Amino acid sequence: MNIGIIGTGGIGQALAGHIAKAGFETIVSNSRGPESLAALVSKLGPRAKAGTRQEAAQADLVVLAVP
Repeated sequence: MNIGIIGTGGIGQALAGHIAKAGFETIVSNSRGPESLAALVSKLGPRAKAGTRQEAAQADLVVLAVP
């Protein structure tokens, strides 16, 4: 199962950390594009990757973490 997270503010980052640590493939995205998420993805580990909002929305489960 892979999980997409749209929004990488405080809540999105916290969820991504817990989800990746639990062993799920995680796709994080934001409005600025995947390039802006390099530091977050390296912090989250090998189960996380940055993607576009469209890629995150194609995941098995999608979390919308925006205001």
